[in-house]
Amino acid sequence: MVYLAKRYFILYNYYMNNYVMLGRKSLMNTILIIGNFDFFTKTLIKKLYIEKWRIYTLVSSKKLIKPAHVFEQYVFDYSSNSVKEIIKSCRPDVIVFTGAYDSLYNWDSENDKDTSLKFTADLSNILISATILGIRHFIYISSEVVFEDDYIIDIREDVAVSPNSYKGMTISQGENLAFHYGQTNQMEVTVLRLANMYGIPYNLREVNDVCSRMCVEAMEKGRLVVNAKKIFSCLYVKDGVEALYILINAPERKHSIYHVSGTEELTEDSIARLIKENSSHPIDIIDKTMGLKQRKVLSNERFTSEFTFDVRNSYRQIVPMIISYINNHKRRFLRSSGDDDIKSNRYHLLRLLKKAIPFIECSVLFIPVFLLSHGVIDVQYLDGINFYLLYVLLFALVYGRQIAIFASLFCVIGYSLSYILGSSSSSLVIDAKVYIQIVQIFIVGLSVGHLKDRFIDTSADMNDEVNYIKDQLKDIMLINSSNERIKEYYTDKLVGSTESIGRIYNITSKLQRAEKGEVLFAALDTLKEIMETEDVSIYLVSNRNYCRLTSASSVKASSLGKSITMDKYHMIFDVLQSNQVYINRSLDINLPMMASAIFDDTENMRIVILIWNLPYERMTLYYSNLLTIAGALVYSVFVRDANYIDALAYRRYIPKTKVLQEDAFKEMVELYRRAGKKGYAEASLLYIQNEDMSITDISDLIHPLLRETDYIGLLEDGGLSVLLTNSNMKESAYVRERLEGVGIKTTYLSHITAQAIDTNIYEVD
Repeated sequence: MVYLAKRYFILYNYYMNNYVMLGRKSLMNTILIIGNFDFFTKTLIKKLYIEKWRIYTLVSSKKLIKPAHVFEQYVFDYSSNSVKEIIKSCRPDVIVFTGAYDSLYNWDSENDKDTSLKFTADLSNILISATILGIRHFIYISSEVVFEDDYIIDIREDVAVSPNSYKGMTISQGENLAFHYGQTNQMEVTVLRLANMYGIPYNLREVNDVCSRMCVEAMEKGRLVVNAKKIFSCLYVKDGVEALYILINAPERKHSIYHVSGTEELTEDSIARLIKENSSHPIDIIDKTMGLKQRKVLSNERFTSEFTFDVRNSYRQIVPMIISYINNHKRRFLRSSGDDDIKSNRYHLLRLLKKAIPFIECSVLFIPVFLLSHGVIDVQYLDGINFYLLYVLLFALVYGRQIAIFASLFCVIGYSLSYILGSSSSSLVIDAKVYIQIVQIFIVGLSVGHLKDRFIDTSADMNDEVNYIKDQLKDIMLINSSNERIKEYYTDKLVGSTESIGRIYNITSKLQRAEKGEVLFAALDTLKEIMETEDVSIYLVSNRNYCRLTSASSVKASSLGKSITMDKYHMIFDVLQSNQVYINRSLDINLPMMASAIFDDTENMRIVILIWNLPYERMTLYYSNLLTIAGALVYSVFVRDANYIDALAYRRYIPKTKVLQEDAFKEMVELYRRAGKKGYAEASLLYIQNEDMSITDISDLIHPLLRETDYIGLLEDGGLSVLLTNSNMKESAYVRERLEGVGIKTTYLSHITAQAIDTNIYEVD
């Protein structure tokens, strides 16, 4: 018993350790995609979701709605300090920076310098955060834009880049920056250059490639201006995403730079002719070919030689699809530049008016100040007040130094007008009091205005700092909220998922609590729960070439029959004999989807487990290993149970016979009644009528004629009964014939099934 307990404990630990290990291996790989959504990122997200990856996204616009397949989406500026917390929160295995194909960056000629600075700052912040947190793999998406010279042959990865534009130089510098961080921080950095990637755009904002741009231009203008001397290649987005996924999923990469390009050489006129052929309205093609011939085609040789990849989509198939989509959704592709200009002019007008209001106020208020200062409006007790000084002081306090100077100039004009109107303009030149008053006004205005400006600047700095702290707090709250959702997800996964320790304990406890002899029936529940299927059957092996059905959870699970020979199903048992799991790759509906065999210490096959109706996506190495380990656990409990029953044989059997005592036999019948109620098994009871033979003689005579899984037992009236497992009335007739052949007469008592579980087992038919 001590030996059996130790052996079971070792097997139990092996099961637990391997189950947890397999559970960890089965966890989804995690990826962080940095880039605003367009047809490229949307296609990539769909591909990764199908391949069971956990997807996080980082975007910069709050207007972007999180796709259904994205596990968590973060909305922050790429240069934000929160990027570090985001990467720390999701702990991705791979980070993909969409770079050259990120729609966030607008490479128009007017603001390409600012875009270049923002791109470099964003990439630097992301790389610093990734290296600090020890990200294993960083993928930088580049494009053919880093090559802007003419190349006679296809461009290989070892050719030096030749950027001329701001975009080309920035994308090229981004490659070097990523490599630098990777080399100094032991992070694997891979640059993937996707040449002229195009797709079917959803709206006008996604029209960024040459094919869709020419299709929209043809719809709007009815004509296309082409240059036939520019030769290039295009890559459909699905091919680009497939190449990217192969690169991500590869166990290792031999190089750090790869080119992926279409296999067809194109020119603008070839695309224009294709558009004209498939357009529903006439298109004029205007040939304005000029300049030198320019060829720029990237070579796929390195990528295709290292990985299994072929470009499957041709522009001849996709361009007609783009035309059809644009024609069916014309409103999405109509430009509204006039409305944009009106909105822009209105904004500038309002902004100008807002700046002009203080000057207008100052000008309007000067009129009553002038009248009060020179007695035009005579008010008693106000003769000693310097209204000009109060006027300047007021605007200096409200608006600051600039308006104070403007008001002071009005005061100078006021003094000048008073002397001119009083016909004493000559005294203005020599009157020192006037100059002193003007100097006082300027000193007060500049001093108070300076203090006001400092107050405004200080207040603005404080508000900026407060707003920055509020933004930081908001970012932290958003990230914390995301972490809470992720924590709750993993908590639920830990408690109720197929990989949870609690679930493993519940599964193993069911086997531990199984009654004597009931292990193989309890194993059906265990296997159904682990393998997530309703169709499981268990066979016991006898004579090394023959299997007898012990229990089955459904009619489908027992479709091979109650007795099968290994030679008949050699395609299954040849695999099982080599200690491997059989997987029905051909999806033959007449065979189980998966099968596993369990061997004893002498390498003899003892138990065969068949799994039916298993979805194809679960026919993987993980589930095959899971079935092997679960089968090993079932067998260990089965052996323990058999050894326990053998150890108590002197209590269960009548001495010197194979006949079960009355209580033991009732227990066995009740066991099959419970199994029959679940539909796991059926059995038949035979009553032995011979009264002139002793129990010992009957046992010796009957036992060789029965199967290993059949039982002889003692009834309440002292008679004997035979329990034929997995046999109905028709099948029991063969056993009765064999018994009558040796002079043993029997009577059929009962059939135990799910439909007849209430039949009295001692009632003679």
